Amino acid sequence: MDRRTFLTTTGAGVLGASSGMLWAQSSAQPLRLLPMTDLIGGINSRIALSLAPGTHDFGTGAASETFGINHSYLGPVIRAKQGQTLPFDVTNNIGDVSTIHWHGLHIPGDVDGGPHQEIERGAVWSPDVPIIQHASMNWFHSHTHGKTAQQTYTGLAGVLLIEDDASLDADLPKTYGVDDFVLVLQDKTFDAAGRMTYELTGEVFEDGYQGDTMVINGAIAPASQVVPTGLVRLRILNACNARFLELSMEIGPVTVIASDGGFLTSPVEAESILMSPGERYELLVDMSSAPSNALKVNLNGDGGGVFANMLGGNQITTALTLTRTDEMGFTGSMPTQLSNLEPPRPSDATVTRSFELEMDVGADLAALALAWENFCGDAGAMAINGMPMNMERIDEVVRKGDTETWRISVDDQLHPFHIHGCSFRILTQNGGPPPAYAQGWKDMVHVEEGWSEVLVQFNYDAPADTPYMYHCHILEHEDCGMMGQFTVS
Repeated sequence: MDRRTFLTTTGAGVLGASSGMLWAQSSAQPLRLLPMTDLIGGINSRIALSLAPGTHDFGTGAASETFGINHSYLGPVIRAKQGQTLPFDVTNNIGDVSTIHWHGLHIPGDVDGGPHQEIERGAVWSPDVPIIQHASMNWFHSHTHGKTAQQTYTGLAGVLLIEDDASLDADLPKTYGVDDFVLVLQDKTFDAAGRMTYELTGEVFEDGYQGDTMVINGAIAPASQVVPTGLVRLRILNACNARFLELSMEIGPVTVIASDGGFLTSPVEAESILMSPGERYELLVDMSSAPSNALKVNLNGDGGGVFANMLGGNQITTALTLTRTDEMGFTGSMPTQLSNLEPPRPSDATVTRSFELEMDVGADLAALALAWENFCGDAGAMAINGMPMNMERIDEVVRKGDTETWRISVDDQLHPFHIHGCSFRILTQNGGPPPAYAQGWKDMVHVEEGWSEVLVQFNYDAPADTPYMYHCHILEHEDCGMMGQFTVS
């Protein structure tokens, strides 16, 4: 009997380990807009980001203890342009060591913000981060070795939007808060008093922490937003620790225009899309064809695993309802061409590497994992290629500019795999072709059955003292040792 079957039959897992209840708003509340720091017009001084504790009401009427970045919970939406260099001053006031990783950015290892760039209590980290890549939706979050899950769940996360000349000139909605919205989706657990909780047990480590309540932009769903008639753009981040989310629209298909690393060749319509923790997608919704529409989220989007079985099937909730007015907004039509994206060429690869994600490596390696400062609670350690994460060990050495094929497999469950410092193209996902909406530039790939393969190239240095990471993006798995590191030179 494998872990997933064991947890299902014993009733262990998130709900069994939590004293929380399912919270929901009795009626849709206005969508909270995340504050934007817009740098498109120029940068006049260093950009201050303060990591600090705070209190935040998610809509329960109670104050939860949180972390935030310049705010009581979460961070700002930072909007920058290709060609800029962002001079950050990141101050750590949370009372514990922390880091900030720029997830999705193509940048050198010494400013990547991985676990080697720790910010001590009260200290300031001042990286100058070059914005080199094309328009894309990225994010930043804690990446502290052994503490990523708890710090990110508590609120150390924000969004970084990159624009370029083509995206600024594109005939697409781009008025923030009017027809262009950033949506940060998370799952949380609240106690009977309405305070956010985060409890870990050995069982919870198996699937990662999964809460029972949908939260959008820091407020319990559902949310509502009045929009003008025309196209509306939704830029969506799955910022859950471990939960895969299946997204659909109440009316009509989901129309995807961009994935992690930027625009698709043309819009892709799908009945639904599956988003892993850490993934980003951009959608267009035509609000001229219906007076209202709603973004639906199936919290059991992991293909019917433990959580779905425990709840007896799907757990579908409305995240956001859009209601149009008679006022005309974006008057353009649905685009037919978004970018000139050539198909990937597997024959370009000169190196092939294989990575096997392992859920349990036995007692001996579990003791080593603890000595190497991985955090697994009461569970056994996790590993890649037979070894838990070790900050002192370089697992792979990559030559800058080479095109490589990376193959990833797993011994149990569905996992999201993330590689730092790059975007890649998915060749196969779970042994077959990726869905059309995932055939653009990505930095996340799903891994469950069969091999998932990506075509990747690294174009920036990552020396041994500040290497890049590759890891499962179920954050508790990452903390528990399902991570490795590599240099590029």
